[in-house]
Amino acid sequence: MITYNAALNRSAYASSNHQNRFPARYANDGSRHTHYFTGTKCAVTNNEPNPWWAVDLGQTMAIYRVDLTTSVYTSRKSNITA
Repeated sequence: MITYNAALNRSAYASSNHQNRFPARYANDGSRHTHYFTGTKCAVTNNEPNPWWAVDLGQTMAIYRVDLTTSVYTSRKSNITA
């Protein structure tokens, strides 16, 4: 089976954009070198009860695997729904 990043540079959306500096599109730009405190590109939501992030894949497709890179500075666990 051939795999690829179906979300790469697709339209992304989030429940909020922390300080208007960390938009949802930073989450699927292909970079794994992100760090909130240094200001490098990462998507960050405001501190809210149920934050979410979504991406438009452009078409219906089967998803076999989801890989996430998360910050070590978060106090919440991620819930993934595919």
